[in-house]
Amino acid sequence: LMDWLSLGERITMLSRRLEATAQEDKVAQRLITIRGVGPIIATAIVAKQTDPSRFASGRMYSAFFGIVPDQHSSGNKIRLGKMSKRGDGYIRSLLIQGAHSVLSQLRPDSDQPDDRRLLRWLSRLGRKEAAIRLANRNLR
Repeated sequence: LMDWLSLGERITMLSRRLEATAQEDKVAQRLITIRGVGPIIATAIVAKQTDPSRFASGRMYSAFFGIVPDQHSSGNKIRLGKMSKRGDGYIRSLLIQGAHSVLSQLRPDSDQPDDRRLLRWLSRLGRKEAAIRLANRNLR
């Protein structure tokens, strides 16, 4: 029982340190304003030190973390496959967990355009695919 209590205290202390670190960094503060991104995700992205301006597009930035579908395109025919899962698995999993938390808090009667889009994704694609799409959108 004492081990569990000391572990809980340690987690609380480390969470506070992460929140303080996120509040000190301007990039992390901007990242936290995105739905589904908290201090843990923001500090992980900042620690990765990936400058988005070095990527040609938002898709390339998402591909760096492995949150885009594989492309099997040729000519004018665009064929997208399953999630590539190349890149940083830790940040990818954090972003998907954050997206799941956003989706779980959605209200079906919401009038917000963002919420309406997420509800359409949920009904059309299912919970997991909608979470992956939201994670991709948040990262871009």
